Amino acid sequence: MRQIGTCTEDEMIWEYLRAEYTSERFSEKLKRVMEEMCLEKQIILAPDFKKKEEAAQRRALLGEYRGYGQNRDMFEHFPSHIEWSVCSFQQEDLKNIRYIDYSYWNELSKGTHLPIEAVEAVRNNIRIFDVPNDGFLLAEEYIRKGGAFPKMIFLTADYQHFVIVEGHHRMTAYALAPEYFEQIEAIVGKCKEEELKGWM
Repeated sequence: MRQIGTCTEDEMIWEYLRAEYTSERFSEKLKRVMEEMCLEKQIILAPDFKKKEEAAQRRALLGEYRGYGQNRDMFEHFPSHIEWSVCSFQQEDLKNIRYIDYSYWNELSKGTHLPIEAVEAVRNNIRIFDVPNDGFLLAEEYIRKGGAFPKMIFLTADYQHFVIVEGHHRMTAYALAPEYFEQIEAIVGKCKEEELKGWM
């Protein structure tokens, strides 16, 4: 892993929303929240990072949608002081990337929290909570055909071990196609270890 650039909180929020806006699993809910908040899709599809109003709208949207800045849902106990950057990852980094502590990902990875350990369950078509594995295999195929995904988002305390904030599905697909996990850019937030442990 190597750091290749800086990143603002607003850019991180946009990457999070952009990924979920195009997600088959989450886009319907996100778009419904946007309608309820009377927000235009351009704040995600054609963002203007110079506009403070847009930044405030995106932050409020992620708050309403996932609890960001509201200490609830996905962002309950989320670290309050984070330094964001863009990093490039290689295949050797796969062993240092972990799922968040959540029942589905815990079971899929046999309690290890490691996407590379989830591969066995996916390959053997072991359904966790009766959830099909087709999506992982389709994403793997997409990668092998040259497809590219939005940046994943990780948290770290030491730039050696990383916890996924957004991108669990994509990270699993890369674990299925590890040779393609080369020069993959992700947004990484650096925080204190105790804050990271309190969230993950």
